[in-house]
Amino acid sequence: MKGLGGAAERIRPGLERIHLALEMSGHPERSFRTVHVAGTNGKGSTACFAEAILRRLSAGPVGLYTSPHLVSATERIRVSGARIPEASLRRALSRAAALSRSVAAATGAPMSWFEEMTWAACDWFRRRAAGLVVMETGLGGRWDATTACPAEVAVITNIGVDHTEWLGRSLREIASEKAGILAPGVPAVLGPLGAVARRVVSAAASACGCPVWEWGRDFSWHDAGRGGIDIRLPGLSIARARIGMAGRFQRDNAAVACAAAWRSASGRGIGARKFAAAARDALAEARWPGRLSPLPGAGNARVWVDGAHNPDGAMALARELVGMKTSGGPRRVVALWSMLGDKDAAGFLRALHGAVDLWVAYELDHERAAPLAGLVAACGKGGEPVRPAEGFAAAWKAARAEAGNDGIVIVCGSLVAVGEAWRRRVGEVP
Repeated sequence: MKGLGGAAERIRPGLERIHLALEMSGHPERSFRTVHVAGTNGKGSTACFAEAILRRLSAGPVGLYTSPHLVSATERIRVSGARIPEASLRRALSRAAALSRSVAAATGAPMSWFEEMTWAACDWFRRRAAGLVVMETGLGGRWDATTACPAEVAVITNIGVDHTEWLGRSLREIASEKAGILAPGVPAVLGPLGAVARRVVSAAASACGCPVWEWGRDFSWHDAGRGGIDIRLPGLSIARARIGMAGRFQRDNAAVACAAAWRSASGRGIGARKFAAAARDALAEARWPGRLSPLPGAGNARVWVDGAHNPDGAMALARELVGMKTSGGPRRVVALWSMLGDKDAAGFLRALHGAVDLWVAYELDHERAAPLAGLVAACGKGGEPVRPAEGFAAAWKAARAEAGNDGIVIVCGSLVAVGEAWRRRVGEVP
């Protein structure tokens, strides 16, 4: 059986296999309502915020399905905040593998690992009687296995350039694929989309007859001072909310999550006052490991991690790092950096130009890792100072030494890199 720490997620476009597996197992996906979250960046944090709100409002268990994981695949499937036990996930994946053999006999191809994991999540949610589930897409979109789960609310956080080999090379193509989660008549919540993506997604929503709440038009947030924000939603306002996750971009994610959760909750008769109280508590307490945060644990002082892995994510990270410096923060920022080979290393470096003082590059322990020589060459072409290191341990030591007592280390470039730092320096993700 594939291990729980990770697996090669071979992508096979199409929904025939997951639909057949769900049918063969009595349609577990029909046992719960789904809030479906897609987007290029921020969808994991948005799903986390939304689940935290809805869990506080629900009389029964609420599920959360996310990807990728940092250390163990059990992180991907949670009910009422608790991860699926490892033994339960192994049993679920064994059942999924048996189903996959039947699917292969019928269709000519087995399920992908992500499809098996999605089936395992649906099976677990049914077994745990979760009546409501927040599901984050994988790459997707149109062919994402999570799309097999009927949604009561569809969310698109934002759209940028990523996964171009599967989603297309232009924003128009990528937006069209992301809009594939929209279904006839299902309410949609759209985050801050650029002009091109907004036109594509709005046209798709109109064609599906989806009632739309749009960022900046129907909902938004404003600075309330002293670290709080006011979130405006149709029919209510959440005053002076505090966001427990670092980064201005998390305020965007929190507002999108509130809009999605409010669409879901208000449809079940939950009042504005009750919702606002639940949202205020959830936004303050929700945490999503690996997204702009200090690395916890002894011996990790002045090390931050961020899962940014594409130019848009890098731009958001750059704003935060520059803000730290200008507010009297670290005098030197050293990036402990690596990427997967299918990512835009040059674009990532351009977005962080000036925010990072030195790049300590190493090669991930991953079959799709970008070669160290390629990372070093990308730094050279971009005029970025770089120090190569052989493996994570050497990179960690070099980055800490280069940062000194007045600087910080930022682990970035891939959630695989963040996971490696977490696994080696902290252990299990909570």
